Amino acid sequence: MLHVVQNGDTLGGIAASYGTSIGAIMNANVICNPNLIFPGQPLIIPQAGIDLPRAGGYPYYVVLYGDTLWCIANQFSQSVASLAAANQIRNPNQIYAGSELLVLFEPPNPQELFDEWNRMGGVQCEEMSSLQVHGIYYIGSFRWETLGERAIPYLTDLLRHSCDTVRYYTVLSLGRIGTGMQTRLALQQALNDEVPYIAELARFALQRYQLIPVWTKRIHIITSNTILLNQPTSSSPSHPISKGTPVIVQRWNIPSPTGEEGPRGDIQMFDLVQITGTGQIGYLPRVGFNEIVMV
Repeated sequence: MLHVVQNGDTLGGIAASYGTSIGAIMNANVICNPNLIFPGQPLIIPQAGIDLPRAGGYPYYVVLYGDTLWCIANQFSQSVASLAAANQIRNPNQIYAGSELLVLFEPPNPQELFDEWNRMGGVQCEEMSSLQVHGIYYIGSFRWETLGERAIPYLTDLLRHSCDTVRYYTVLSLGRIGTGMQTRLALQQALNDEVPYIAELARFALQRYQLIPVWTKRIHIITSNTILLNQPTSSSPSHPISKGTPVIVQRWNIPSPTGEEGPRGDIQMFDLVQITGTGQIGYLPRVGFNEIVMV
C-alpha cells in the first residue's frame, strides 16, 4: 500500500493505522529520522506476500530536513567518503534540505571509463544488446557524473565517436553533470550532431544547464514522451507529458505498491515529480531496466 503523509501524521500513528510497525515502514522506505516525516511524502506500507524494492532513492536521493550525510550513506550501505566524493561535497557536515545527491555510485578512473566506452562503441556499435547498452552506457552516464567537470575533456573526445550510441550517452552524461562553462561548450557542440535525436538530447541538456542556477540540480528535463499518473500504478488516471518538459523531482524510486510488473518482468518503478510550468504533481513511470526518463 501507499500512504501519502498528511499534516499531523507520525510514523507511529501511520504504523498503527495499517497494523504494522515503525521498523517495518523504515525497512520499506529510505527514512533517516523516524521523528521527521513531511506532508506529501509517499511511504510504502509493507504487505505480506508483496516483496518490493526499498522506496525513496536511486539513482538520486532528495535530502530532507534533519538528514545527515552519515545517515544517508548508511541508508544506502555506502561510505560517507564515497558519497561525498560522488557529489563533490567538500564538507560532509554541510548538506542542505532540498538538494539532490547521487547515491550508490563512486568516482571511476576516467581514463579506464573512457577506454571502455571507446572500445565497445568501436567494436560492437551495431551489435550491442540492450543489456550491454544499459550496463555500460546508461549506468556509465552516472559514473561520469560523479567526476563532475573533471569528466569534460574525456566526454568532449567521445562526442567525436563514430558510434551513435556512444555520442548519445555522452550527451546524456554532460546533461547529468549540468554545470561549468566547458560543459556548456560541449553541449553546444553536440547541437550540431548529424543524428536528430542526439542533437535533440543536447538541446534538452542545455535547457537543464540553463535552469539549474534557478532551480538547483533537482531540475530535470523529460527526454521522451510519457505520462503523468495520479498514483504509482498504471491503472491510475493520467495525462500525457511531452519530452522537453522541466520537472522538479520530489521523491525518487517508488515501487508500485501492488507489485505491478514492469516492462521487463520486474517491479514497475515510478518517480514523484512536479511540473514546473503548472505545479502539477504526479508519478512518472520508469522504463526497461528501471531507467529514468529524465536528464
